[in-house]
Amino acid sequence: MPATIGPGSTGDDVKRLQRVLARHALWNLFGPINGVFDATLEASVKSFQQSNGLTVDGVVGPATWAKLPPYREASPTLSAGSNGPAVAWLQQALQGRDIGIQFPAYTGVIDGQFGPVTLTALQGLQTWANIPASGVVDDTTWFVWMTPGSAQQLTLENACGLLRNLP
Repeated sequence: MPATIGPGSTGDDVKRLQRVLARHALWNLFGPINGVFDATLEASVKSFQQSNGLTVDGVVGPATWAKLPPYREASPTLSAGSNGPAVAWLQQALQGRDIGIQFPAYTGVIDGQFGPVTLTALQGLQTWANIPASGVVDDTTWFVWMTPGSAQQLTLENACGLLRNLP
């Protein structure tokens, strides 16, 4: 079981909390997955606690952890040279066919190879999302809202289908 955490806490358990709340649209507006338990995270925790009949104190202890949705570890970090199914899913999401993206779409072949065309499209997304255009898909990029302001609240991680496709 993860440690008891609260405002001011830092580390991997805070990242775990940030991911689970962001994945279930319970951290509104969710911020970067940075491992820092700040005021916005505390407000989301309190809201979650209230809606689940828990003590509303903003501290995530055993009772709150037990009520949170199931957790899956971080999605994989991808960068130039990566390959495999997660890269292919990334390429498909960056095409934006079904969601009307507002950044330059990926125009290459869906081949699961993270090359220059994938890098260019990814950096376009990162620039559009106003995050560092590092060319690396990490927590910051996985949790970019592809459709901000919509009821869909679709993150890159969800657009890629990682939560249902990866073990």
